[in-house]
Amino acid sequence: MNISLKLLNSDTDIQQKILQSLAVEINRGFTKASERIKKQLQSIVKEAIQSEGEYQSLLRGQLKDELGIPNPAARVNAIVDAWVNNVEVTVKRVVPTGSALNGGISIGMIKQDYSDVLGMDQATIIDKKTGSAIPWLYWLLLGGGDILVRDYTIKIGPSKRSRTGNAVMIKSPKNWRMPAKYVGVADNNWVYRAISQLDSKIETMMQSELERSL
Repeated sequence: MNISLKLLNSDTDIQQKILQSLAVEINRGFTKASERIKKQLQSIVKEAIQSEGEYQSLLRGQLKDELGIPNPAARVNAIVDAWVNNVEVTVKRVVPTGSALNGGISIGMIKQDYSDVLGMDQATIIDKKTGSAIPWLYWLLLGGGDILVRDYTIKIGPSKRSRTGNAVMIKSPKNWRMPAKYVGVADNNWVYRAISQLDSKIETMMQSELERSL
């Protein structure tokens, strides 16, 4: 007995139907994974930023005293939370294009110009005695090694005139700069260094979540 089969669709039609079915499943998986990826990414970013030396120094070390940051925990953590909350995970719908599928998941974290945090109230200190504005976060992230306060230096020690109780600026033939180990510029500062170390960790996490969802 001879049996013959006749395909009613061309190879191209069959390929397109397969790609369309795959796209539906992938889009479903991407959507399911995106929220979990975002939550994990936020946790990873927060841990990385808080693990850097600048974070601890701002809370209870040299930077707290030299920058004169009052209520440092509330102020600094509000900025860290802003970075964390600005983490974005975007799903670009997967669609067949020719003989392939195009689409995917993209992530966004820290704004390149740091405008998401530099405009916050917590990023600037208003000196109650002089009324002057001290853009401490700008100095830390972007001030580099430039002179930031001319003809003044820091005197460490208890003082009633201090915003933190432990350091004041005094007239001096020297000028004040950011302490060398904390100097920051756009592509090499506290948060940049923290985030730049995360590539492999983020890649592993995303791969795991996508495999779980697909």
